Amino acid sequence: MFSLGGRQQTGPRLDVYAQTVEQMLLNLGIDPGQARMNTQEGYGWSFRRGSAIIEVYVTQNGGVGYLQVLAPILHLPMQGLLPLYRRLLEMNLQLTNAAFGVYLDVVYIFNERPLDGLDAVEANQIINTVAQYADDLDDKLLEEFGGRLYTRI
Repeated sequence: MFSLGGRQQTGPRLDVYAQTVEQMLLNLGIDPGQARMNTQEGYGWSFRRGSAIIEVYVTQNGGVGYLQVLAPILHLPMQGLLPLYRRLLEMNLQLTNAAFGVYLDVVYIFNERPLDGLDAVEANQIINTVAQYADDLDDKLLEEFGGRLYTRI
């Protein structure tokens, strides 16, 4: 959905970064084989953290590689969008190393960072930060504004 590029070898070696992500997933107790997603371009994984779904992508755009960590947390409510949008913007100033965004009818917490200079410690911190925010804030936003949790059908 948010994939930015392919497995071209003109830029960074995406497979090296993908191996790093898979090792981090193992360290978190997640089977990378089960978490792996079929993506048209790059690499992707999806796993649960508490009540939230976490998606991790290693992608490329124009020869630049990116790590993207996304957590779809809430389907937008049918009404009261302006107060929700305002709250999300206010909360963006309080989040560290993550931000809220909306795509179609879903609220996401996300982080995107170029692969250049990224090490395993920082990637692990990004994944854990987004996962923690998603797990902590999904129910709070649902209670305050309504809508439907992304993880509920």
